[in-house]
Amino acid sequence: MNDLLNQLLEAHIEHELNAFKNGAYQKTVKEEVSAIFRWISHIKLKDIITPEQILELIKQKVVESPVPGGITELTGEMSRKVLTSIHNEKTLFEDIFARKQFDHFMDKGTSLSNVRTYLIKKVLNSPAYSKLISNIIYIAIKEYLITESKIAQTKIPGVSSLLYIGKNTVKIVDHLPILSSIINVCKDSINNALPTFETEIENRIIEYIESTIDNKIQHSENFLLELLNEDHMIALTDQVWNSISKTPLSEYFNTIDSNDMEDFLLIGYDFWLHFRKTPYFENIYKELVSYFFKKYGDNEIDIIIEDVGINEDMVINDIIHIISPAIETALNIGYLEERIRCRLESFYLSEKTASLINVST
Repeated sequence: MNDLLNQLLEAHIEHELNAFKNGAYQKTVKEEVSAIFRWISHIKLKDIITPEQILELIKQKVVESPVPGGITELTGEMSRKVLTSIHNEKTLFEDIFARKQFDHFMDKGTSLSNVRTYLIKKVLNSPAYSKLISNIIYIAIKEYLITESKIAQTKIPGVSSLLYIGKNTVKIVDHLPILSSIINVCKDSINNALPTFETEIENRIIEYIESTIDNKIQHSENFLLELLNEDHMIALTDQVWNSISKTPLSEYFNTIDSNDMEDFLLIGYDFWLHFRKTPYFENIYKELVSYFFKKYGDNEIDIIIEDVGINEDMVINDIIHIISPAIETALNIGYLEERIRCRLESFYLSEKTASLINVST
């Protein structure tokens, strides 16, 4: 490189560095962002990107791209930090959830009568609930026969003993083997005398429950619908708030083991890996992209950006705030000069540039 080219290179490098020194880059940011906003005020969304490009991007980056293991590991570690933080002991529920917000939440909840009715009907008419209430009714009737009814107090030989044995044998057998043997002998004697009595009682109870369970479920449904109607829900608001507002977060978080939280995150991670490849998810994001372009495709980009709450001053301030520490560091350690020099040398060392200099001289 001849002296003239070297002088030009150094002058150019100094010029570029001066654009960053002493905060001068802030002016550059403002000028470039303003220029971009002037440009996008004349550019429509469909002019720079198509729905097909968006769909392909979602497919590559959301559906097919593997989720790095480091992200799931970091998420698990951070969740444990949240659960075990010392701040949980000093922070009350009302410190993070204002009463006004709670009231709005409850008001909205009370207005969703269709959702409330649907959930109550769905839960109460499920096989699990039928089994639960059947078991409760069965136990209640049997306990009544054993402890309260005249049958339990009858003088018929063996009846009260039979009921008593049926109730308590399991509790005693494991601890008193000898007494267990005696009880079994007594029970055998009673069964020989009244071979079908116990079976008959249980069959009658079961028949009664089966014949009335639908009615009992309907009573439960009506009771809950009445209990959780809008008027009662509003009345419960103060009671609920008073019971939870002064509770520290640690009391809630202590019920969740940190390992359990990590397991839930892994379950959620596995669900996402499966869900993102389902036809349902594909149909949904295609539908949303189509809707977005129907709504904004013919609009200028600056209008779209404004609709989501972004303006020119906001972009300028945020960029300056974010890049300032990095630029100052890059200047101080010489990294910025190194990168500028690397890019400019490729021009000043080229044969074409040398030939132009030689011709001019």
